[in-house]
Amino acid sequence: MSLLIHIGYHKTGSTFLQKQVFNQENFGFISPWCRQDYYEKLLLVNPFLFDINKTRLFFEEKIEKAAKENLVSVISEERLSGSITSGGYNNYDMANKLYSLFPQSKILIIIRNQLDMIWSIYKHRLNSDLTVGINEYLEQIQKEFPSFEPFFNFDYLQYHWLINHYQSLFGKDQVLVLPYEMLKDNKVLFLEKISNFTKTNIDTKMNFSQVNKSYSYLSLYFKRWTNFFAPRICRVNSSLYQKINNSFFYRLNQVVENTIPEALIQKVENHMKEIIAEKIHNYYIESNQKTSNIINMDLSLYNYQME
Repeated sequence: MSLLIHIGYHKTGSTFLQKQVFNQENFGFISPWCRQDYYEKLLLVNPFLFDINKTRLFFEEKIEKAAKENLVSVISEERLSGSITSGGYNNYDMANKLYSLFPQSKILIIIRNQLDMIWSIYKHRLNSDLTVGINEYLEQIQKEFPSFEPFFNFDYLQYHWLINHYQSLFGKDQVLVLPYEMLKDNKVLFLEKISNFTKTNIDTKMNFSQVNKSYSYLSLYFKRWTNFFAPRICRVNSSLYQKINNSFFYRLNQVVENTIPEALIQKVENHMKEIIAEKIHNYYIESNQKTSNIINMDLSLYNYQME
């Protein structure tokens, strides 16, 4: 089966891959489905109504058509690695579901330094509806005490668990794990590894545009306070208040970037990361050592906690 399943993680360049790589037929890829298909067929389907044969048939029709054109079909959806706001509570079952549907597929997993990941997740939540500061947010994250409710927790970013599970299902040679930092530091090498893994022909010399540029924390700091006024009953991005709020802060972010020195913005963000680093302390060392071993890559080169 000529299928690549890219499961995320979140905040690891998924939009770039989806918009500029996995939909390029001249590279050898095609993504014939939309996000709604993934939600309806894989992510939100009632487990009691899930029909493995009908679901497989839905995807296989386009996979086989693409294969006849020597194209690798791609299912790319970061929520397959679990929701960041719920600690990825269903990612184990999702891996089993994907294997039951597509046992011959290849799996792509992109990970990220946990300190930067937590910082990015916090900013993402501010851009949505979060109203607490970084200290309060980190205090809400439980390290050791489980909850009946699925909330974000530090264990979600212990990557070795999910990687091991995918390797045990699909086979070690069928799972490629890359650090997001490689994409940032050496995009050519990052894309070459994906191209070699999928036997495609990604043009690494192509000028790729930047997508999903993150908001400045200074802009999000102000948005945190306006989030208090968002409708509590329906705090979704489709609400009129949320649309107006997002539009305002898009423009505010442009003003911030054009008027406040980059050095000052970076100084503030570095201080916030110091708070996160103090909170997580050495929590990820053992997991990162295991991850480094199973993917045969020295993650210390990308500033992951290793010792």
